[in-house]
Amino acid sequence: MNIGVVGLGKVGLPLALVFAKQFDVYGVDINKERLSDIKNRRTFSEPNVNSYLEKFGAKLNVSNDYSILQKCGIVFVITHTPSLPSGLFNLQFVEDAVRELHKINKDCLIVVSSTINVGDLAKLKQTHLKITYNPCMIKQGNIIKDFENPKYIMIGSYTEQDFEAVKEVWQSVTSGSVQFYSFLPEELEVAKLCLNVWLSTQITIANVIGELCEKVKVSPQKPLEVMWRDVRNYSSGLGFSGVCLPRDLNCFRHVCIEHSVGSGHRLANLLNDLNSYTVHKYVQKITSYGFKKVGILGVAYKARVSYIDESQPVKIAEKLLADGCEVYVYDPLAEENARKELMGKVCFCSSENECIEKSDIIFVGTSNFKGVEAKGKIVLNPWR
Repeated sequence: MNIGVVGLGKVGLPLALVFAKQFDVYGVDINKERLSDIKNRRTFSEPNVNSYLEKFGAKLNVSNDYSILQKCGIVFVITHTPSLPSGLFNLQFVEDAVRELHKINKDCLIVVSSTINVGDLAKLKQTHLKITYNPCMIKQGNIIKDFENPKYIMIGSYTEQDFEAVKEVWQSVTSGSVQFYSFLPEELEVAKLCLNVWLSTQITIANVIGELCEKVKVSPQKPLEVMWRDVRNYSSGLGFSGVCLPRDLNCFRHVCIEHSVGSGHRLANLLNDLNSYTVHKYVQKITSYGFKKVGILGVAYKARVSYIDESQPVKIAEKLLADGCEVYVYDPLAEENARKELMGKVCFCSSENECIEKSDIIFVGTSNFKGVEAKGKIVLNPWR
């Protein structure tokens, strides 16, 4: 099978060379100077590019003419997507590539590997039906090794057949057993973007911990080591609450103020603000429907406990009451503690069905009720 690569820049050229180990590869780039550098074997700064050009360059045909891609079954598009003033990525070069590809090879599978915005692949699909998203997860200075030894490979496709086609290409050029993740394109667009947000967050937190440790004269190595070992797979839902997390965060904030750790108290303020926003967001969602009878299933601070320390469902109930709503609650484990907090203000129900029947809209406060069904009524479920 022939493989095509559109865009032979810092990432596209190494990608084409990795594929050239196993396939005949046809590369297109609109930059004639770049093509000349490749043909004349200019010295490239990225490790292994020059040695791979020597080893596999004979199987890499390059041109600025898309017609060389006519017989390629799969074409990877990895053109530049520069940032716009808004922060979004400029899709113009990817759109141009997809349009040109469709003109000369309507049957090929296009694999977009450029960084794109959420929703972009659906736009591109309007030009070329057979298209997938396969973002590159590499580091500058280690690109070829990262392509050959990936931690995992993510493929966003509309069909199982297209997923398997891209997977087969990667299996031909990667070392060892690679974990493949299958997504819908929209899911992967979100995942790719948020992965880098998560990495940015980790770097920021590492620097915050480093600043605190510097001020209190300890090494950050062991605190960071145990933090990176304790990574938990949280699902989306409500914010943090309970007897530990809010208290420790506020203690952390005070310690940082005390020791003039500017990044630390800013981080704590941000986390508290985002946590409070979660309550505000769901109160707004509930009241936006205009119903005044609201049922809340679960008011403990988390599922299957009786405690309500900093419980967000309790805070939501209090705000709904302040907005003039009638609130009905069912949580047999937490009822005793919740009554002390919400005494005389809400109706505590004896069963889930009673809570649902008395309410016009249902809010799922804890995840043990996440499978609730209320026929004919609106259910707002943060845990789905």
